[in-house]
Amino acid sequence: MTKQLASRLDLVARYVGVALPMFAAWEVAQLPLYTIWEEQGAHASLLAALHCTAGDAAYALLSFACALIAGAYAPVLRSTVAIATMTLLLGLALTMAVEVVSTRWLGRWSYGPLMPVDPIFGIGLSPLAQWTVVPAVALFLLRQRLVAACVV
Repeated sequence: MTKQLASRLDLVARYVGVALPMFAAWEVAQLPLYTIWEEQGAHASLLAALHCTAGDAAYALLSFACALIAGAYAPVLRSTVAIATMTLLLGLALTMAVEVVSTRWLGRWSYGPLMPVDPIFGIGLSPLAQWTVVPAVALFLLRQRLVAACVV
């Protein structure tokens, strides 16, 4: 394994590690916005939050790794701004797809009356805010390491 690849893998792991506690806190905080809170109680809600946090970790890993790979192969995408933007957009796209499929097609979960919903796609605004705020904060916290990864 090259030093550059090891450095980027380390950065991906650190990104997921920094983002994961924030995702977990957000998932627990937004539980009252879903019907599971009222229908199945606290235990089922906490299990759902744990499940969703694991999904968030997978999306975070995938979106950031893809952004870093794109930056490695396309010099125009190598800047920290480009990588951060790609990470946010990929994470948002994954979230939107999962929310639409899970709420409309599979009926895996539904929004409660407190969830603000996007009028165009019918997606809860809390998950969209989560996938804007958490990655942005995590990338900000790792900015020095990200700059170093973009330089190599």
